[in-house]
Amino acid sequence: MRNLIITAVLAVAVCAAAFGTGFMLGGDRALREAGRDGDALAWLRVEFRLSEREFTAIRRLHEDFSGECGRHCAAIIEARERRAPSAEVAELERFCVEAMKTHFRRVAALMPPAQGERYLAFVLPRVESHPHHGAPSLRVGP
Repeated sequence: MRNLIITAVLAVAVCAAAFGTGFMLGGDRALREAGRDGDALAWLRVEFRLSEREFTAIRRLHEDFSGECGRHCAAIIEARERRAPSAEVAELERFCVEAMKTHFRRVAALMPPAQGERYLAFVLPRVESHPHHGAPSLRVGP
């Protein structure tokens, strides 16, 4: 019985070590790091295999939009803080969501068609539930 327990513990330890090694060596390290750090542009570059030219154009588009995005979120937060009518807040949120969708479609247009479609399938569903506390991020959960 004692040998069975020792064997089981060793088997679990070996399996855990093998899984950890496979996880660290498998996949794309840059992608894991970008996701962990919440670096949307690094994640975008790796996940959608962007060329230098595509990435530069998308980064420029992102930088141009970030100020606009910040203004939208600031207006929504300000309206909430002053307890604006819910219709006013809803209109600000709707305007923000439409601006994000337009931005994401522009980003997708700079990618190869298949990658652009995959990108939109990933980001567009997240826009509807965006809480408008700041720019969207890669982080999942609280």
